[in-house]
Amino acid sequence: MRALRLAALPAMLAALAVPAGAVRPLTPPAPEFPPGAAWINAKPLTLAMMRGRKAVLVVFLNPTGLHSIRALPALKAWFDRYALSQLMIVGVVTPDLVIQKDAVWVRSEVKRLGIDFPIVIDGDRRIWRSYSNDGWPAFYVIDRKGRITFDHLGEGDYAETERELREALGDIVDELPAPVSPPEPRTKDCGHATPDVPMGTRAGAVQAKAVDNDFSTRRLLLVESRERELTTRGKWDLEPDGLRLVRPADDLGDFVRVVFEAHQALAVLGPPGGRKTRFFIKLDDQWLYEGIAGRDVRFDDDGRSFVEVTSPRLYDLIHDSGDKPHELYVEPDHAGGGVYGFQFADACVATKLP
Repeated sequence: MRALRLAALPAMLAALAVPAGAVRPLTPPAPEFPPGAAWINAKPLTLAMMRGRKAVLVVFLNPTGLHSIRALPALKAWFDRYALSQLMIVGVVTPDLVIQKDAVWVRSEVKRLGIDFPIVIDGDRRIWRSYSNDGWPAFYVIDRKGRITFDHLGEGDYAETERELREALGDIVDELPAPVSPPEPRTKDCGHATPDVPMGTRAGAVQAKAVDNDFSTRRLLLVESRERELTTRGKWDLEPDGLRLVRPADDLGDFVRVVFEAHQALAVLGPPGGRKTRFFIKLDDQWLYEGIAGRDVRFDDDGRSFVEVTSPRLYDLIHDSGDKPHELYVEPDHAGGGVYGFQFADACVATKLP
């Protein structure tokens, strides 16, 4: 069992001795789901109602996070394979952005991403804190007695997680189907990826610098810019989650720009008031072309590259841009367009979004 991160448990665990002949140390009880939380794909569940009848995999997911999205195929495969063998998967959405507190938005994303297992919205972060969780995705295996027997933070090690799942299920049913054995992420010859660039006033956000209207500082910025440097042109409101364009952008030219190096570049973008909006995308101040355009990129009759943003979510912008620093430009064509952060992937993590 991995070292558990549950708050208030260290003192209790230190007092527990390992019984003679035990296969693993004694394991702590899993924190209960709080009452009053919003649920999707199921009526409100409790661990108490499943105790003795099911093994549970609690997984913390971020619907706008690339690594959470990449973990979904393994989770879907386990749910399909083991649901009849008494496995319950519960996804926990602890909001990273304000929009993720909206049950309507979460429901639409769950449907778009093809998630069939139950999801609980941890709007007040009570579940996150009770597990002392550290990030997304995070996996917690709970046996039929309601004890956490295994936890894992991040992608990968799916074989180990599945072994723990099968061990927990083996205490409930006599015969299990063949293992799923999801493919493990590549770890060699991956190249470099710039760390994520969160935006807004939240903790850890990268603050943007403004450039002048005539763009005379661009040459200086190109020479002196560093990885994750964030700049804007035009008038943008600073919000908890990111930046929102204030000035109309009929002539374009108002942008958010970030310096990055990666195989894939993505951004969390949101339209103004639910209005479908085009966000024009440039690389090094040039329009994209088919060879590097991400899955969500389209081209207009003038050859300009854009993504059509219909709801706040993660959009795939650029693929295979080479192993050198680049400038990524995002230009909404309407006031109110929001840019909430950038994510980057190396050649091993790069993936097609659903």
